[in-house]
Amino acid sequence: MPRSTNCRNLGIESECMQTSKQIDVNSKPVIAALTLLATIAPAAAVLSPLLVGAYVTDMGFTPQQGGSIIAAELIGAALSSLSTFFLISRVNWHKILYGAIFTMIVCYGISYMITSYDAFLVTRFVSGLALGTLMTMTIVVAGMMKDPERAFGFWSLGQIVFAVIGFAVFPKLLPQIGLDGFFIFMAAAVALLILPARFMPERAVAANKAQNGETSTAAKSLIAIGALAAFLFYIAIGSVWAYVERIADQAGIEAGTIGYVLSLSSLLGVVGAAAATWISTKYGRFLPSAIGYILVGLGILLLFNLETTMFYTLASLVFKFAWWFTGPYLLASVTSMDASGRMAILVNFMIACGLGLGHAIGAKVLTIAQQIGGGPLNYNAVILFGVTSLAISFPLLALVFRAHNNSGKPVPVIS
Repeated sequence: MPRSTNCRNLGIESECMQTSKQIDVNSKPVIAALTLLATIAPAAAVLSPLLVGAYVTDMGFTPQQGGSIIAAELIGAALSSLSTFFLISRVNWHKILYGAIFTMIVCYGISYMITSYDAFLVTRFVSGLALGTLMTMTIVVAGMMKDPERAFGFWSLGQIVFAVIGFAVFPKLLPQIGLDGFFIFMAAAVALLILPARFMPERAVAANKAQNGETSTAAKSLIAIGALAAFLFYIAIGSVWAYVERIADQAGIEAGTIGYVLSLSSLLGVVGAAAATWISTKYGRFLPSAIGYILVGLGILLLFNLETTMFYTLASLVFKFAWWFTGPYLLASVTSMDASGRMAILVNFMIACGLGLGHAIGAKVLTIAQQIGGGPLNYNAVILFGVTSLAISFPLLALVFRAHNNSGKPVPVIS
């Protein structure tokens, strides 16, 4: 089978992936397998706002501890997303996939049996390592396909559909089955992933090492600034998103209503991503990005001193729409500066770290605010932290736009 030229776009400089002769990477079974793996594996991360609430009500953990557990899983996923690239050229891909699936099943089983916060933290971190491995493998395979945009469309669609259904169903289901029931459900769902994993490519072959040049020093400086902007943006997202369910609960909004609002907001996320695709660079990248940042900030600020369902609904819809609308521009502003495509890996890593650390920092901010003010948890402190992170992120992104002439053209590389 001829080597796929899309491998270089995944950021693998020294080795390019080639699928097994027995499997056509562009076939429908592979696309279906990729979609199922990318949909089911990150379910716990997708439903993190609901799980934070369940950790509080079912396990007796504090909201800070609940947020830290989610953060541990996301940080684990971020760390493994880089290390997996060292495995895919050396180890049979099916072994990697089966190992990650088995690890996640075991972690869900352990989560069912334990009650200690420290044990939960470690277990979910290990599960995150397996999650990151699975998701990285799906990203690699999607990038190898003849039409990677279409592949990533299915990759995203599965997660969005699951989020819509999950936020509609689980708020009513979780009080009935509890966290134990959720862990059993997830262990069974992940176990079923063994079936689609069979249809994934099973080996990687070393290729020409001279395909890509070295990014210039000037480009590296801009990339570092852009990556920091992305990191801060997703810290803001992660710190607030982890507690949107708790904020509504403190405002006296019913659990069922919260779930429906979060489900509806996921639909608005689809609209946001579609809007970014449709608008693209018709108006450059600065203007759409500025609008996106403003809307994200507005969505966050609408949660300040939340009292009514109307404001919670408006905040959630604006927040999720703007998040998914802004993300593509933020990613494009960084990855387009490197013609070799290596920065896609770095940005992926920074996003995962930002989301994970956002949860953890949000928990710390809540603790500090409570120590200073006393009384119940003050979620306004997290909201202000999120807005501050956005306020620092956008000027950094603006520097990148200015130096990059807002053109979207890759920075030349040194051959």
